[in-house]
Amino acid sequence: MTQALLEHPLRQTFARISQVNRYIQARLGDADEAGWIAPTDLFAPGSISLQRMVDVAQRRLRTEAGNIIAGAVLQEYQWPLLSSAIASFLVERRVPDMSPENVRLWLPSEASKAQGVHESIVYCCGRFAVLPDDPAADHPDAWIVSDLDALRSHLRTSIEAHMGWVIRRLSQSLRCSERGLWLYVTDRCGGALCWLMQQQDRSIGLPRIEEEFQALLQTPGSPLNNKKVGLFELTYRECTRIFLNRATCCFWYKTEGGDYCANCPHRPPSERRERLLQSMAAECEKKA
Repeated sequence: MTQALLEHPLRQTFARISQVNRYIQARLGDADEAGWIAPTDLFAPGSISLQRMVDVAQRRLRTEAGNIIAGAVLQEYQWPLLSSAIASFLVERRVPDMSPENVRLWLPSEASKAQGVHESIVYCCGRFAVLPDDPAADHPDAWIVSDLDALRSHLRTSIEAHMGWVIRRLSQSLRCSERGLWLYVTDRCGGALCWLMQQQDRSIGLPRIEEEFQALLQTPGSPLNNKKVGLFELTYRECTRIFLNRATCCFWYKTEGGDYCANCPHRPPSERRERLLQSMAAECEKKA
């Protein structure tokens, strides 16, 4: 590995992201090892890899319903891409090139998940959008945008372009509604924002997170803009946390021995809040 690659600004960004959150594993460079796949291959007509994902989801969820299986496949696919891109924006105000041609994904098997192996992503080339005052603004791979609003807009349109490309192919393959699949993307983006901003700053309040949430996800005309998805806060003793009001389900309740999550949209709002407060209380007691 060359010294130039070691010092690449985007590689440094990914290293700092992993320090903020160990579940977000992204890297820059080649992905020639077995197990990595390009989105263009995954969603190619007759893709064996996509059919394998579909088969696994059907067995796990015990259904062949197209909308449920497409939602499950999309949730697994989008996590490494959206979490790494949003984390790059929040942690260092950089946005990697999210085009389908530039990424490779490692979608884990059921065995690797059981062993605690986390999904990961490789960005093949080092192109990234950046603000004018970034120390890496003069790097050959940097694309300078005018201000923070422009960088956020670039992140949003990059998400829309990549995920729109995926959703069209999933919808055609599994014969389900594109509109319904966009809710999963909005949920993941909103959840990542809420989760990562609180990890960065434990004292951050709902108004600041809502400001970022609205700026990224509630642009008129964007497919990410949906009133079903929002934020709310709960307080247990001195601890206050912000949660995502989700529009979509992870389908855990359909698995063998599974149940509805604490914040599952199938639960009434009052029950969701009560269960989340219980988990906060348990966490607080554990730390005491």
